[in-house]
Amino acid sequence: MTVKSLYATLRGMRANLLDSLGPPPNAYTRLVSQLAQVGWICQGTVVCRPLRREVGGQWVNKGPYYLWTGKRQGKTVCYALSKAQYEVAKQAIAANRRVLQTLAKLQTRTLEQILKKVPGVHKRK
Repeated sequence: MTVKSLYATLRGMRANLLDSLGPPPNAYTRLVSQLAQVGWICQGTVVCRPLRREVGGQWVNKGPYYLWTGKRQGKTVCYALSKAQYEVAKQAIAANRRVLQTLAKLQTRTLEQILKKVPGVHKRK
């Protein structure tokens, strides 16, 4: 995946307002490039669940069971996974969390630049 443009313009937003922010700083550009190298992402949670059951008066170890839980169309769903699926889903979920952290940093830096560089309202106090 490659990033061709560092600016996203919204429909109806005038380009000259975005130009007033100037070029993005190097730290911002580095964060954007990190997003371009993410790979597969998945939202949800995975767990490895061992289970002990009493069978015929004796405790027996069962499992482990691997489960993915997440929201789909407003409903909580749960899927049983193989160990290989569990490992891959675990990596994709970790990548998703890194993406969310990176996006939060980008949003913070963007707001800081807007407040610094774009004329705003005059404060009375």
